[in-house]
Amino acid sequence: MSPEPYYASDGITLHLGDCLDILPTIPDASIDAIITDPPYELGFMGKAWDASGIAYNVDVWRHCWRILKPGGHLLAFGATRTYHRMTVAIEDAGFEIRDSLHWIYGSGFPKGQDIARSIDRHRDDRPQVLQVTAWLAAARDAAGWTTKRIDELFGFNGMASHWTAIANKAASVPTPEQWDRLRDALLFDDAEILPLVAELNARRGTLGETWSQREITGKGFRVRRESDVQLAGLSTGAYDLTAPASDAARQWQGWNTNLKPAHEPIVVARKSTGFNTTVANVLEHGTGALNIDACRTAAGQDYRDKCASVVGLASNRNGDTLGEWTGAREDSAHDAGRWPTNILLGHSPGCSAQCAPGCPVTELGAEARFFPAFRYEAKAPASERPRLADGTAHATVKPLALMRWLIRLVTPPGGVVLDPFAGSGTTLEAAAIEGFQAVGIEREAAHAELCRIRLTKAIEPVLFGDAS
Repeated sequence: MSPEPYYASDGITLHLGDCLDILPTIPDASIDAIITDPPYELGFMGKAWDASGIAYNVDVWRHCWRILKPGGHLLAFGATRTYHRMTVAIEDAGFEIRDSLHWIYGSGFPKGQDIARSIDRHRDDRPQVLQVTAWLAAARDAAGWTTKRIDELFGFNGMASHWTAIANKAASVPTPEQWDRLRDALLFDDAEILPLVAELNARRGTLGETWSQREITGKGFRVRRESDVQLAGLSTGAYDLTAPASDAARQWQGWNTNLKPAHEPIVVARKSTGFNTTVANVLEHGTGALNIDACRTAAGQDYRDKCASVVGLASNRNGDTLGEWTGAREDSAHDAGRWPTNILLGHSPGCSAQCAPGCPVTELGAEARFFPAFRYEAKAPASERPRLADGTAHATVKPLALMRWLIRLVTPPGGVVLDPFAGSGTTLEAAAIEGFQAVGIEREAAHAELCRIRLTKAIEPVLFGDAS
């Protein structure tokens, strides 16, 4: 029995709940395409919803496989670091991995660790910490206790092994309150070691002495848009630019742990057509193929000239190598433009008639004409980022134009699109604009309300319309 929807109107249905609870209620082979942006499992901004492991859960994708029509496509976004685990889970669920799309943009924000700064910030208390943990291990043995018994005293599961480590990099010193409780239980005399325990606790979380010696070389300015919730945890305004103070920091100046993110992969998977050929499957179910003409890349005269040359028009190639042309050949150029590629470009900030420096479209130069390109929306604009009355917004909103293009690519006319991780509802709105029905599932109540706000605004269906 299907649960009561959170929102339903004009062929768009949204369910509030866990997809593992909602998906089993959807009938077999009732969905034409699945386009979704599941959690990337990176713990983004410390959010629990982005570290649940759900994207790797084979059961989720088995349900998706069951409810898709034969030949139905699944498109799922992933992070560069975790995409492979999601893809394996999708394959293990029974899908054929057909391809991968790559959404490329020039606006990523590097989030790595500056090694030189971290060296100067670092406080190396490890020798003193190990001195305390070795002492505590000896006191434990003298009292006839075990590490497990200490864990049971505090209701922990493994913490005592850090307190009594001999050479463990995870060794740690108990807090003053925990130390007092250990003394009362193990009945040890800590007069000799207690000053060091107090000193280490007092220094906990403080910066190394070298940090205060760094020379200030200038000012940096951190600017963010009002709608940019991804940087909401960072302060705005000026901050100090500093030079390395220690020899070690100077040696590692310019080193970091991460590259600047500039693309997101999208797995392209398909449910098998069974014993049907692709043609028979398309005729029976309407699924199994890609809508190439609805997703072509607009092209100019150079494209027509190239196509004419390839088929032999105005060609000076001789018959000795390629054989003589027989009869008239038609221009093979398509009126809608070039065949869509598995590379999708996103413009940089400020791009309009002319591209801004660093834009992928500019950097590729003339070669960019071969790829579908979307106006800059790596972080969707405020008009596509609904907010609750308290200011709550979704942190990872995908551009509407991109989602419209993906939906057109894999959904047959009159088809039903499913998004089991609806987020703020971009997929659902994109489906409505393109004239499709859609079903969404969202576990977080606040995000489901963002979907409702987005979907209650005026949406004009324009099947296979312009995605600009």
